[in-house]
Amino acid sequence: MVKKPGNIYYLYQRESGQQYFSIISPEEWGAGCPHDFLGAYKLQHDLSWTPYEDIEKQDAKIGMMDKLLNQPMALPPCTEPAFQGLTH
Repeated sequence: MVKKPGNIYYLYQRESGQQYFSIISPEEWGAGCPHDFLGAYKLQHDLSWTPYEDIEKQDAKIGMMDKLLNQPMALPPCTEPAFQGLTH
């Protein structure tokens, strides 16, 4: 399975101890869930994982950073190269 950023994945653990992600939630499995459910996570665009309960807070942080980084910056125009302070 190719994991796609922005999606929610569900972490399960087999009896052997092996953990794996699934796109199927415990609710979708119903009573037939074959393994222990450990938690839900969102795969972020930087390929980090955010626990389900922290998604809203993390998305707000990311949104704030995107807004700051996408604002036009008011810098004075540079008409000449600034070589002041450079030495050979």
